[in-house]
Amino acid sequence: MRTIIERVDFPCKVFRGFGALGSLGDYCKTLGTKAFIVGGKTALTKTEQKLHVSLEKAGVNIAASRWYGGECSQRNINELVAATKQSQADCVIAVGGGKALDIGKIIAWECQLPVITVPTIAATCAAITTVSVVYTDEGEFVEIVSFDECPAATVIDTEIILDAPVRWLAAGMGDTMAKWYEYRVSIECAEKTSMTLAALANGRLCYDLIERFGGEARQAVESKIFHEALDSTVDAIILYAGLASIFGGEKIRSAAAHGLHNGLTKIPRAHEVGHGLLVGYGNLFLLALEDRSDAEIMEAIHIAERCAVPTTLSQLLDLTAEELTVVAAATILTPDMKNMPFTVTADMVLQAIRRVDSLAGSLKA
Repeated sequence: MRTIIERVDFPCKVFRGFGALGSLGDYCKTLGTKAFIVGGKTALTKTEQKLHVSLEKAGVNIAASRWYGGECSQRNINELVAATKQSQADCVIAVGGGKALDIGKIIAWECQLPVITVPTIAATCAAITTVSVVYTDEGEFVEIVSFDECPAATVIDTEIILDAPVRWLAAGMGDTMAKWYEYRVSIECAEKTSMTLAALANGRLCYDLIERFGGEARQAVESKIFHEALDSTVDAIILYAGLASIFGGEKIRSAAAHGLHNGLTKIPRAHEVGHGLLVGYGNLFLLALEDRSDAEIMEAIHIAERCAVPTTLSQLLDLTAEELTVVAAATILTPDMKNMPFTVTADMVLQAIRRVDSLAGSLKA
């Protein structure tokens, strides 16, 4: 009989809903009296008043508040770890998008402190997961690092997310749909257990929620008028996608959609495009790479368009033939491609891109 002990970590607390940031202070005081805040410039500006009021009411002092540096890079990590230790904070509060949350999780782990994540955009599931993605200072993918614990708490305030540009919600929907498209592929390379099947089931739930509510959520953010569909969509992007990642662990993870994303980061201009927008297009690329039917790819294109996810490469970047060759060569070397159940060549990458662009282009003709 084979006995395997697995550890599964979940966020201790999740506060979600319109105005949820007001709950941060009371929870933070259970962790200590001094907080180190790190985040994006825009995120810190938008949350400053509400965040400070919540902490002040709870009797929590702000040890320091720092911009994360613009990239989750080793240089910025080292600087922030030193600043966090010097501040003698009891906890870290990470505020912003995926990279800001990722670097907050890393510095908390390095300093052996609990971290509270406050996503100000619904662009990734970084807020609740046990992984962070590290890049170079220039924005090229380096590695994925894992931790033993999830964030101590996550505060998902849809009032703040409603105020963000719609492209970030679109990015979140693109990234989250990958939990179905990619897990459906990568599970073929893994043992089917209760954990991997739970990851796949959560991936399917993410797909179903975005297919049903994504269009209305987009309209809510565009109009800045709250709609319950935004709550459901944000739940899919942050909570259920995060749970899919937690259940999947190291067994089933991202595949060719993220592989294309990482290949595209070889082009400096791609660093200005949201992670999830690249992955969202990568989902369509993955379907073509699998040789799915035109009808299935067209259905995915229609869903992507409703959610403002790019459906052609030119909507993301205008690449020269030489740059596209560089991307294709880099894509097949990314770790994500190891989760594909078949060997992918650079020519296959180029053919899949051409097929997606042809199908999506036929709708715009």
